[in-house]
Amino acid sequence: FTYEGDLWRVPLAGGAATRLTSHPGSEEAAHVSPDGAWIAFAGDYDGSRNVYVMPAAGGAPKRLTWTGSGVEPVTWTPDSRKVVFRSGHENTFRPIVRLYEVGLDASLPTRLPVERGVLCSFSPDGTRIVYNRRGREEYYWKRYKGGQYQDIWLADLKAGSFTQLTDYVGKNAYPMWVGDALLFVSDRGEKGIANLYRRDFATGAIEQLTRFDDFDVQQPSTDGRTVVFMHA
Repeated sequence: FTYEGDLWRVPLAGGAATRLTSHPGSEEAAHVSPDGAWIAFAGDYDGSRNVYVMPAAGGAPKRLTWTGSGVEPVTWTPDSRKVVFRSGHENTFRPIVRLYEVGLDASLPTRLPVERGVLCSFSPDGTRIVYNRRGREEYYWKRYKGGQYQDIWLADLKAGSFTQLTDYVGKNAYPMWVGDALLFVSDRGEKGIANLYRRDFATGAIEQLTRFDDFDVQQPSTDGRTVVFMHA
């Protein structure tokens, strides 16, 4: 997690936090690789925001991108070999944000085969993703229905097919593929407070998992067994 512009780690059960970075620049949007060996994050060490990786136990960061333009890591591929990030660097006017993947060898990034995207999560076999095509995942406009709201789609990367999974006009953010279900954050509840929901892939049934009525659930992530999120 990020605190005071640096990265820290702490046991899931709680305990003493260990500081991992102390550079004058900031480190944000950390994502631990599925194998637990690496941390991908956004750093602004050299005057622009780019994707870096470092050993999960701490160590020297390695730069993976040189694109700039609001780059932010989103997730890892299931095999822990590539970092998926979002960027609008291919467009100079009204940037269209797209999803890219880059290897740990810092080779040239390649774009995922979706026309645009800001957040995504892979199926266990890596052949499909659930993703947000557009919009902002964090805003404080309660019960917002405008053009920056997010919907969730399913893309079959092999077949090249696309299926819309949410039809609620409002927040449908942070898609997370967990087993046979989609977990996501939505403000579709009665009071318009963002909570965690589960959608069954087979039936389409939606179940509410958290029931906060004061502050939104924000920035969730999961290892497939536990979901960690920010609240209040």
